[in-house]
Amino acid sequence: MVLSVARLKRGYGVASGLFSLPLVSVVVPVYNGERYLRESLDSILAQTYSRTEVLVIDDASTDGTSDIIASYGDRVRCHRQSRNRGGFGNTNDGISVARGEYVAVYHADDVYLPTIVEREVEFLRRHPETGAVFCQDVFIDPFGREYGRLELPPELRGSRPLEYSVIFNALLTYRNSFFRCPCSMVRASVYRDVGTYRDEMFLGASDLDMWLRIARRYPVGILEEYLFRYRHGHDSVSLRNQHLRTDPERYFQIMDLYLEDGGRAMATPRALAAYEAHRAEERLMRVINHYILDQCEHSRAILRLVHANQILGSPRVQRGRLLVLFLVLKILARLPRIRPIANLFYQHWHATSASGLWQSAQREI
Repeated sequence: MVLSVARLKRGYGVASGLFSLPLVSVVVPVYNGERYLRESLDSILAQTYSRTEVLVIDDASTDGTSDIIASYGDRVRCHRQSRNRGGFGNTNDGISVARGEYVAVYHADDVYLPTIVEREVEFLRRHPETGAVFCQDVFIDPFGREYGRLELPPELRGSRPLEYSVIFNALLTYRNSFFRCPCSMVRASVYRDVGTYRDEMFLGASDLDMWLRIARRYPVGILEEYLFRYRHGHDSVSLRNQHLRTDPERYFQIMDLYLEDGGRAMATPRALAAYEAHRAEERLMRVINHYILDQCEHSRAILRLVHANQILGSPRVQRGRLLVLFLVLKILARLPRIRPIANLFYQHWHATSASGLWQSAQREI
């Protein structure tokens, strides 16, 4: 457990007052994270809120991760898995051994401002009815350079408790662009109530399912404050999962389940129209990937599920661009695969982003 007497006296008065504050367990799941782990742990250990325990859950890493963890001595608790459990399985194990009243799950490649724990604890104490709290983030590339910031939708602003209907309609309208998994702080009692991440069912989208399960029972808050730096563009697993993906995105699987489980009654027409527009866009991307892979029968089957009125039904997608793409794909679906067009699709939607990351890396050498 991390305890700094100097910070105690500066931030919270005499030591006797410390133990009236809730213990926060900061769970840090990691797998082969040697590149960024030290920077992340240093930022977590520098928190102004000192009544914390830091638990690093090593998912059977094969690089230098275990040596980095060991270098922190008793400033962190470490649990090393005997076999790889996967991201959310590893997180579940960390939550199960957490001793705190609040459980924050922070990531081993992100950088945390010194006040994130303090500010999130303040919110949960000020609003005892809430089950979880999040915050806004600054986007950084693999080299730590800022390139953007999260902007909350208007209906989620105000750093206030948010009811399920508000959250559900926002998820339909904007997809999950605002619940930032690496900044979550949840009451331990809430995790005991709603259960673990269902990683076997939802894999990498298990966090969305968790936030919906929590929000159905408890208000949830999002602080309108930039309290951590979220690193993008270096996770090869995520890049591989998106590369030429042809299976439906699990966001739609999850939202469809919750729509059928009472969500449709509270969904607004505007939110439902946006959701169907997002689904049409995602299906068009899958059509393109099937076309690139010379799986034209699959392209035609998915294309039959897309309709122009879905695309035109919401301003949450680029309607003009998608409508043109839809019409082009309808024509191509009637013809044998044209290799130059397939190559053009690949260069536009896949090769460009990978090349950009490679070029960025080369500039750093």
